[in-house]
Amino acid sequence: MRLTTQALAWILTFIIAGQWLFVAGASATAQSSSSDAARLARLETQLESLRQELKIPALSAAIVKDQKVLWAKGFGFADVENKVPATEHTPYHLASLTKTFASTILMQLVQEGKIKLDDPVSKYGITLESDGLIRVRHLLSHTSEGNPGERYSYNGNRFAELDKVIQKATGKSFGELLIANILDPLDMTETAPNVPRIVSTKSPNGTDPAAEAEVKAAVMDLIGGFNAGSVDQIERRLAPQQNRFPGEGGFLTSFIDAFELRGLFQSGWKLNFKVDNLETAVYGNSAVATFFMSGTITPSNGTPRSDGPWRSSLVWNKQDGAWKLVHSHQSAMSRAMITEKHQQRFDTVSKSLAQPYGLDREFKITKISYPQGFSASAGLMSSVLDMAKYDIAIDQNKFLTSETQQLAFTPAVSTKGEPLPYGLGWFTQNYKGTKMLWHYGYWTANSSLILKVPERNITFIVMANTDNLSRPTDLGAGDALSSPVGMAFLKIFIFPEKFGEPIPEINWNASVPELRDQLKQMSGKPYADVYTKDLITKFRINQSVGQAAEASRVMKMYGELFSKPFPDDLAKMTLVAQLVQVLDNEEKTVEFTLPRSQQVRIFSIGEGQGGEMFDYGWIESADKGNSVWEMQEEQTTHAGGAGKNRKIDVVVTLEPGKYKLRYKTDDSHSFDHWNALPPEINFWGIAVYAK
Repeated sequence: MRLTTQALAWILTFIIAGQWLFVAGASATAQSSSSDAARLARLETQLESLRQELKIPALSAAIVKDQKVLWAKGFGFADVENKVPATEHTPYHLASLTKTFASTILMQLVQEGKIKLDDPVSKYGITLESDGLIRVRHLLSHTSEGNPGERYSYNGNRFAELDKVIQKATGKSFGELLIANILDPLDMTETAPNVPRIVSTKSPNGTDPAAEAEVKAAVMDLIGGFNAGSVDQIERRLAPQQNRFPGEGGFLTSFIDAFELRGLFQSGWKLNFKVDNLETAVYGNSAVATFFMSGTITPSNGTPRSDGPWRSSLVWNKQDGAWKLVHSHQSAMSRAMITEKHQQRFDTVSKSLAQPYGLDREFKITKISYPQGFSASAGLMSSVLDMAKYDIAIDQNKFLTSETQQLAFTPAVSTKGEPLPYGLGWFTQNYKGTKMLWHYGYWTANSSLILKVPERNITFIVMANTDNLSRPTDLGAGDALSSPVGMAFLKIFIFPEKFGEPIPEINWNASVPELRDQLKQMSGKPYADVYTKDLITKFRINQSVGQAAEASRVMKMYGELFSKPFPDDLAKMTLVAQLVQVLDNEEKTVEFTLPRSQQVRIFSIGEGQGGEMFDYGWIESADKGNSVWEMQEEQTTHAGGAGKNRKIDVVVTLEPGKYKLRYKTDDSHSFDHWNALPPEINFWGIAVYAK
């Protein structure tokens, strides 16, 4: 049989690129252009290389193009011990990618008029320390700290307070609305909110099950007495002397006084409570019962009000053959109750969930545990294919109108008029005219990234079962280009069209002179800054996997390749004294003499943050031994690179006499031994010039 050109192209597509999927409704067909096939083959190679370099056991990724899944694949092992391969169906913890779902739910409520972005959070029972009035939009945009709206400061704990906003506005939890509004309609069967581990209340081995049944019956009899308004029924279950923690607010602490309770029932009060997750532990003639309780309280001639849910603990004692209540305690639940549908989803997804891993002190892959909990901030689990369904639905405006969705995608503006890197539940970034909408996840044993480029109608999704997809990055500061996997996608699928040519790769293992020649050829290109970011990423990766020597070599290389020249005006001045290229754990001194009173210019770069200097210089009087000038953190400015690189450039007047110029460093981050980005000028120390 003679193969047509088209048929041959199909065969080559499968050989080169492996498996990718176009999803349209319930069916999936394998198809791709030859251009996409070549790009996907290149991306697969780079992702696998990065997975190994970052010591990530499992990684899964997908690309959505024109609202269809172009490609999806797993790399490595979701379960290392049992050699279970990762696939495009493997669920992972998403960490902060959960925030995008919270954004969708909250913006739905805004659209429905149930929440206003400018509502004070106090309206929803939220109390946070602040210099001003915190509004809902401040929590959604990470601008609630300090003077609300003034600056961006990523804070997952504060974002999680939005759970209370959702609950108060709707009477339902974030998890309930997430399942009802997003997961069920999109048939996201590989997605579930996390369920925290709960230590069950269990009797010792050998306990008679009949005793447990008796205690459970006693609990329900007591609650039944409240619901029936029968004080006699309640009193039959109370020991002559009971104890309780007062003031918690639950009905058992409010109405345990039989005389008071009888009066309330007679005046028309009604109670209606239900018990969930009742468990008992029996120890001879003593027992404890734990359960969740919620319901309504209706005052006489009043409106019913909800009460709970409460986490309840009752201690029982068997007296004269009957179980009597001797102690009660109730406390408010900080998180919503787990519904049956929520639990079912969790049980299903957990069966194929990628196992959690981290790096030990020797930077070897080791099995660890996932974080507990679920909130608007983190805790969702999903696969890349399910995330693709979510991404497609966003672009098809299935959840929000276009105007409301764009509001979430619009960067917040500070009270000073400055654009910030975050919108309402999404990072939003403009790189040389190309808008990128994205979010990352970063928590114990998991990391993830979703990166949307609207002008190309394409989305990249990637997840891993360690934190190292996100740890060696600057994603929290709002730079998607600091992600090695994100950059790999951008270089292959976005930058060639954006810049009109492929982005050449640099051999970072070459010598510095060779690298300088390679970079010189790129210096006039609009993408030249990409290589600076690449080298920074290489340094961070080396640090994250314990390759300290290689990280140090890369940072030294960075200084040689990208440092700015020493300022011309300083270079032309007369040098009085200097201490430069200072290394770790050094304290250097050099003497100088001034024959007359004169102005001098002091230039110094060191390390400092939080009002304290760690590597710094000062000038002492040689005769008196006292300091006449010292580098202080609050007087410094940023020296470029890492935020802790601090610079001072001042003019002072010194009297005639002998002086000691001094400089001291701590045990890390000094000249050519950087543990973070070096300063823009390859200078570490202090110099004094005659003015």
